[in-house]
Amino acid sequence: MHHATCIFTTLILLLTTLGNAATAHSNEITNTNTKPQSTPQSELSKKGLPWRGNPFGASGPLSSPTRLSQLVESLRKHALKKEGKRDPKLGPGAGPDGLIAAENRRRRRAARGAAGPSPADHALEKRQQSSSGSATTTSSAPAASANSTGNGIAPTWSLNDVYTGTTFWNYFSFFTGADPTNGPTDYVNASVAFSEGLAYNNDQKQIIMKADNTTTLQLGELRKSTRIQSYKTYTGGLFVLDVEKTPYGCGVWPAFWTNGEIDIYEGVHLSTNNQVTWHTTPGCTLKPSGFFGTINSTDCNTAVNNNEGCAVTDQSYSSSGATLQAIGGGVYAMQWDDTGISVWFFPRPTVPNDVTDLNPDPTTWGEPMAYLSPDDCDVVSHFADHVIVFDIAFCGDWAGATYLTSGCPGTCNAQIMEPSNFDESYWIINSLRVYKNAYLQPGELSAALPARGRPSVMGSVAMGLGVAIALASSWL
Repeated sequence: MHHATCIFTTLILLLTTLGNAATAHSNEITNTNTKPQSTPQSELSKKGLPWRGNPFGASGPLSSPTRLSQLVESLRKHALKKEGKRDPKLGPGAGPDGLIAAENRRRRRAARGAAGPSPADHALEKRQQSSSGSATTTSSAPAASANSTGNGIAPTWSLNDVYTGTTFWNYFSFFTGADPTNGPTDYVNASVAFSEGLAYNNDQKQIIMKADNTTTLQLGELRKSTRIQSYKTYTGGLFVLDVEKTPYGCGVWPAFWTNGEIDIYEGVHLSTNNQVTWHTTPGCTLKPSGFFGTINSTDCNTAVNNNEGCAVTDQSYSSSGATLQAIGGGVYAMQWDDTGISVWFFPRPTVPNDVTDLNPDPTTWGEPMAYLSPDDCDVVSHFADHVIVFDIAFCGDWAGATYLTSGCPGTCNAQIMEPSNFDESYWIINSLRVYKNAYLQPGELSAALPARGRPSVMGSVAMGLGVAIALASSWL
């Protein structure tokens, strides 16, 4: 019996060594500047070695390091089973993601009507604090991936990151450069923002970001404002922003977006309608189907139409500005994976229960307000490695260009001088949560194909060896 264990241990070590080398080689491919290429399933089946007659019951092509890991895990469990030993990995809280796994189990119990205590925010904040580096480095936690299940099954979304409360600021940096949209905006650093009351938490621990509304300016002077961006980058995921208020005012241009660029929320002046916009390199077009918002433009190319992008306006008159504030705010949600990019808005009275229960299921939300289909835009090649951005800009390329038709008095630059114009120019954010597809490993685009790179020769050799070992093990 011990002889069998030694054999399995040796084989597992061999597979692990080969697998690590394969993964390292694959990472070299991943870290190049080449864009990910999609591969038809028919080609994948030719490249992978099918598991036929596998005594461990695994299935699917051995075409990625993930499959190799599954084989190693199967061998480990099989050896333990032969000796009648309990798997030590089944202990409570095993693994670095034990807290999130526990919370995801709690949410599943809640869905069945057996909810227990909810330590989600506290546990995730502790995990983020332990995984983040200094204030100038990206969090070491793995980024979410653009993915669906790749097998026709709707994804299950597990909680990945929580941005809320007083720890919110730990995960964002303050942008201090010149306004990229050419407006009279002075983006301040963290020290100025906190000391002058432009960024803080109120008594309810909500996140407040605002523009200066106390200083009278001379014509041409810049008004102080805030713009922050996440240290962590994302390629896909489910983003759920709960707000009580968004900024508004004449010449005011707030946005919640990911650089690359996806504008999930974008307001202007006194408008009460949100606008969703995608800005891309050439070759991406908005397909006019699958959503109910009003189409403004369909060419997403930043090089045409003065960088208008492909834009969709929400028909809800409570999706921005004063009316949004009057109803107590609402929730903006974006699903970004290889099935496209969808955006929903839910006014406070209509926020789905699965969202408030932290168990979101976009398949039950109905038709999105805006949707960028992969049919006319390769989402994988046009969108990757985005940071999350909140800002409050003034005038500039959009608010300045539309000022004459906004119903606001005078000129945009003259309005900037008056501090009372900015009394409503602030965010009240309850939380931002980012979920990842629970079916897949980070970095995978679908169940059959990694998001970037292909298996190395060494990885393929290791996988082939794994098949032979798996078959031979049934005789031990």
